[in-house]
Amino acid sequence: MRIKILHIQVLPKLSGVQKVSLEIFKKLNNEKYDKYILFSDSIGYGDRAECIKEFEATGAKVLFSKLLKREIGISDFPALFELYKLCKREKFDIVHTNSTKPGIIGRIAAFVAGVPLVVHTVHGLSFHKFVKFPIWQFYWACEMIASCFCHKIIIVNKYYLKYFKWFKNKTCTIYNGVDYSKFPTSNINGYVEKHGRVNVLFVGRLDKPKNPLLLLEAARRLRITHPNVHFRLVGDGEYMEQCRRFISDNQLHDYVSLEGWRTNVYNYYQQSDIFAVPSIYEAFGIMFLEAGYYKLPVCSTTAEGIPEVVINNLTGVLCEPNDVDAFTKNLTLLIDNAELRKQMGENGHTRVTECFNSSIMVSEYLKIYKNGIRK
Repeated sequence: MRIKILHIQVLPKLSGVQKVSLEIFKKLNNEKYDKYILFSDSIGYGDRAECIKEFEATGAKVLFSKLLKREIGISDFPALFELYKLCKREKFDIVHTNSTKPGIIGRIAAFVAGVPLVVHTVHGLSFHKFVKFPIWQFYWACEMIASCFCHKIIIVNKYYLKYFKWFKNKTCTIYNGVDYSKFPTSNINGYVEKHGRVNVLFVGRLDKPKNPLLLLEAARRLRITHPNVHFRLVGDGEYMEQCRRFISDNQLHDYVSLEGWRTNVYNYYQQSDIFAVPSIYEAFGIMFLEAGYYKLPVCSTTAEGIPEVVINNLTGVLCEPNDVDAFTKNLTLLIDNAELRKQMGENGHTRVTECFNSSIMVSEYLKIYKNGIRK
């Protein structure tokens, strides 16, 4: 008997969370599974067409919801009802939600609709030390309530386990992984300076969690003492205009490049020497795996799950979030030490290929699917 599975996401773009669903769909046998994925139809970041193409290539049917939005609002109630009706009509065997908003609405809708297996992957939490306590309480309460409406909770790090003590019987950690066999390999030498300069790369959404403005402040401080450095920020998001303004106000046009959203970022990794993302909260960070594969030492922070991926003083250097002095100091250390960059890059490559491979990740998810659905 065929198994009907729905993944629920928000952003119709190939960023980290969506790539996890994509890797799972690639491994699901088309002769056994009918695959569906649902995105919000109200969000336009990135290359939507490329995202649809990639999922359809796995045999999946791509659905869109005009009511499902990233922000909390009055549309959440009709969105919940819309997802409930979809689950009732299509009679899914598995509904797998990803991230906070679809995780709350989607879990409740699917569970109430009687879906046999409701799975949620926690790719990030909205309650953290950088939000005010009343807001923290609200988001925590939403997550705990929604956690009652599912059969399995997957967490992409061990750091978050402390928040789900009430749900130990249905909680486990599965680290994210990627398929490195698909990566171009014309240059994974690491530590190769281009045209006599050191290239520092940022890849990710230009938003509050990734904290790109701190990276730009570090660039401003380094411009005088290290003129042989160039920063490239690849990504888009709500902080794009603020980043443009900071670069303009501080006359950093020749020192910093805003590359915008790029579907294919591999050439940026291959042309860089250091990977720098000063996140203030980060559940995992698939971009750290991509950087590690291309032998780039990482300059980041100790936020949430990052130390489980990037090992301080082995594959990169970490500091406390929002500490611009320490971050700039760590970045300077890597810029000034080519041999250190090379060694950390080699260590990072070994670690990510051995510990964070998509085959390991997908096999764990398939076990959960098979154990939850006996057909």
